[in-house]
Amino acid sequence: MNAKTLLIGLLLTASASLASAQSIAINGVDRDGYGGVYEIQGLASGFDGGNYWWMCIEPNGSASAAAGGGFIADAISLTDAWDQQNTERLAFYDSNPGYRTTALPLQVSIMSYVLDTYLPSTPGRFLEQSSNASLYGNDNTFYNSFFVIQNFLAETYGKPVKTDFTDLSDYTFFNGNAAGNPLSIASRELLFASILTDVADKALNNPSFFDTYTAQGTYLVANTLFSESSPDNWQDALIIMAPVPEPSGALLIACTGLAVMLRRFRRLV
Repeated sequence: MNAKTLLIGLLLTASASLASAQSIAINGVDRDGYGGVYEIQGLASGFDGGNYWWMCIEPNGSASAAAGGGFIADAISLTDAWDQQNTERLAFYDSNPGYRTTALPLQVSIMSYVLDTYLPSTPGRFLEQSSNASLYGNDNTFYNSFFVIQNFLAETYGKPVKTDFTDLSDYTFFNGNAAGNPLSIASRELLFASILTDVADKALNNPSFFDTYTAQGTYLVANTLFSESSPDNWQDALIIMAPVPEPSGALLIACTGLAVMLRRFRRLV
């Protein structure tokens, strides 16, 4: 049995075991603690086995996959994922269901707007960017935008009940991978402030804007629903569905990554 047949068999078995879940196989390409690039393969999920940029939307210490590592996750929409990055967060929303019709849809709409506006999926925007994590802290327009938006989404994650976006004084800028590079820090801090001003202005002066906003880009989440403290709870990643032209060999998961996948799969069944 070749590697491709084994991977397809693994995904088919996982799909059958998880009923309606859309299983995807993830192989690390390069990343730091805030985002990076994954090779993603799935069945009937829209993925083609290519590389995709992802950013962390579960900033609680959960692990992400480095090069040679991998795991199996469920590919779900940002809307469906926003209350279930881990079982603790899901339990909170289960105990406070009203927030599912107030805070949750509003936050998803705002995050979609920020992604669309400040990191648009225009032709070539993602194709020309190196996935080398050593470059992520550079004062570069793409990296600045990408990691500032990740900063915004991570801050939103920490505010499960927030519905008043006319006041974003509770949002904090962090240097992240730009630490030690004054030019990058200055550029990102300015962009972060601009995003906060833009969102607050729309929330104040056009209250229905976010109520009716529809995402222009395609964003999926690689979700593993376990307790925050569980080693099976991989960091949920928002995946931007625009391919990166850095194929990792035969479009198959690396041997070490496959071993990790098999261990993870045994835990799921």
